[in-house]
Amino acid sequence: MDCVNSDEVHDEIRALAVREKNRIMSAKNLEEDGILAALEQYGPAPGAQKMMDKEMQAALTAIDTGIYVVFRSSTGEDCFRVAPTHSCFCGHTLSEHNNSKRRVPCLNCKCNLFQFMFSRPEEIGENWLVRRKNFDIRTWAPKCRCNHTHKEHRPDSLKCTACTCHHFNSNFLCMVCDKHWEEHETLFETEQDRVMQGKPVGEAFKPLASVDTRFSEIVFGKKNDGGIYVKAPPNAYQRSIKPQQPSSHRGGGGGGSRGSARGRTPSSNSSRGGARGGTQQRIGSGGGSSSGKPRSGLQGVQDVQEQLDSMCIAGHPADRPSSSSSSTSVSSGPSSARGGTQSQLHQQQQQRPASSSSSTKLPKFCPQCGSAYPTASSKFCANCGHKRGSS
Repeated sequence: MDCVNSDEVHDEIRALAVREKNRIMSAKNLEEDGILAALEQYGPAPGAQKMMDKEMQAALTAIDTGIYVVFRSSTGEDCFRVAPTHSCFCGHTLSEHNNSKRRVPCLNCKCNLFQFMFSRPEEIGENWLVRRKNFDIRTWAPKCRCNHTHKEHRPDSLKCTACTCHHFNSNFLCMVCDKHWEEHETLFETEQDRVMQGKPVGEAFKPLASVDTRFSEIVFGKKNDGGIYVKAPPNAYQRSIKPQQPSSHRGGGGGGSRGSARGRTPSSNSSRGGARGGTQQRIGSGGGSSSGKPRSGLQGVQDVQEQLDSMCIAGHPADRPSSSSSSTSVSSGPSSARGGTQSQLHQQQQQRPASSSSSTKLPKFCPQCGSAYPTASSKFCANCGHKRGSS
C-alpha cells in the first residue's frame, strides 16, 4: 500500500477550509440581519470587543499621524491594524519602540525591528481558550513548533533560548488569512503610499467601515458632536450578566484555618470539633481577656506555646514542664472548662511512669557466658539462655 504524504493531506484540508470560508463570506449578506439581531441582543464577546477597540485605536492614530501601521499577509491582505498598544515579538508595545528610526527598534531590549505579534487567542482562532476556568491572558503567548512561546525566543535572531530551535516557526494560523505568522510582515505606510496601492485611508480605514453603520454603532457607539464615540446603555439581557468574581481557595467566611493571625472569634471554628477545632478556638480566643474579645496575634501565639509546653509528654523528666509553669498556663485560661482540661492533662502527665531511658540500663553482655546480646531489646542470651538482667 502506498504511503500518503502528510503535507499533501494538510494542504487539502487547508484548501477545503479556505473554500468553505469563501462560501460563507459570499453568503454574508443573507446572514447580515441575523448577525445584527444577535449583536443587538447579546452584544460582542468580551475578547472581540477588546480586539475591535484596539483596531479603532490604530485607525484613529493613523488618521491623526498620517502613518498607517498594518500587519499584512503574503496574499496582500491587511489582516490587522496595529495600534500603539499592540505587542511586538519582543514583548514590548509599539509605543515602546523608536518610531523616528526606519526599522523602529525597541527602547527596552535588543529588538532592532518592530514585528507585530498576536496577544489574544481569538486572533489566531483559538477562541475556546478564554472560556477555560484557569486561563490567564497575562501569561498566554503564541507558541513555536518547538512548543516554546515567542517570549522564549531571541527578538533579534528569533532563535529559541530553551532548545535547539534556530527560528520561530508558528504552530498557529492567522484568523483572517489562514497563514502562518512568518508569512506576514509589519508595514509602516503613508497615506500616499496606500492611495497608490488602492488601500483604504481616512474614514474608510476604520474597522466596520464597509458594512452597515448599525454594526459600528453597537460595537463602538455613536459619534457625538465632540468627536467622541458614546455607546448605548446595556439592554436588559446585558445588565443581567454579572462579572464572575474570582473564587477564593482559602475557605469562605470566618471559619478558615487561619484564625489566629487574623483575630477571629472562637465561634468561627466551634463547629469543627476535635483537637484541631479546639486548638483553633483557643488561638482565636486569645486566652487572657475576660470580655471575650480576640487578642493580638503575637499574644495568641504565646498562649498556644504555653499550652503546648503544658501538654508536653517527652520521655525525659527534664523535658517536662515544671509545676509552676503548668499552674501559670492553667490559670491564664479564660474559662473554667479550659483550665480544668489542662489541669487534668497535667495530672495525667505527673502520674505517667518514668520512661525506659531513665530506668536501670540493661547489660550488654551475658554474666554467665560473656556473650553479647544480639539486640538491645533481647530478653535472653542467645548462647546459654540466661535471662537478661537477672544475677
